[in-house]
Amino acid sequence: MGWSSWHPFSFRDEQQQLQGLDIELLEAIFNRADFEARYIEMPWARTLRELEFGSLQITMTANKTVQREQFARFSIPYRHESTVLIIRRQDKARWQGVDQLSELLPLTQFTIGVLRDFDYGADFRTFMQAPQVTDRLIVRLRMEQLIKLLLAGRIQGVVMDPMGMQELALAGISLDKLTTLLDIQQNPVHLMLNRRTTTEPQLQRLDEAIRALMQSPQYAQILARYHYPLR
Repeated sequence: MGWSSWHPFSFRDEQQQLQGLDIELLEAIFNRADFEARYIEMPWARTLRELEFGSLQITMTANKTVQREQFARFSIPYRHESTVLIIRRQDKARWQGVDQLSELLPLTQFTIGVLRDFDYGADFRTFMQAPQVTDRLIVRLRMEQLIKLLLAGRIQGVVMDPMGMQELALAGISLDKLTTLLDIQQNPVHLMLNRRTTTEPQLQRLDEAIRALMQSPQYAQILARYHYPLR
């Protein structure tokens, strides 16, 4: 199982124990499926490469895309995540009136930061393919790099899950300087398995375990611990 450190989804506590919303959900799923996870920490971009090559069997917090389905199979969703576009609070008046992604297309001065190899859902995928946007996407490996560019005014927006703001606060970034410009969409989140090193029956066991967990009180209890909104 490949994983990356990102509060509140997966991280090590002061005792170096693995914690987080996705870790707890995954352990509850695996317990029901009678599987055991061995965790290997690595950046997300590398996780995707290692899973594609087969040295990792599974990862979590994955969006389903056509490209990924060439080498991976996906579980049913085990939660949903939000995708928003954040800006500097001081720029809120400047972009007032922008209510949807399409309204950013003619704004050539609006550049957007995204993480390498991250998928932000179908709506943003379509937006990225517009010719007006191609040269206005700034790609980095770490969110802290993008936020520094944003605060310095070198880019105008960053796409992220708002729950990930906890990681920024822990990195010493003042959240008072940031605000949300757009709610882009809600995306289903899956477990992603390598096609060659896992089997369809294993996937079926995971799907059955996810259904059982989501119908149990434990599911709501885990989400509540992380102040995660119930759907």
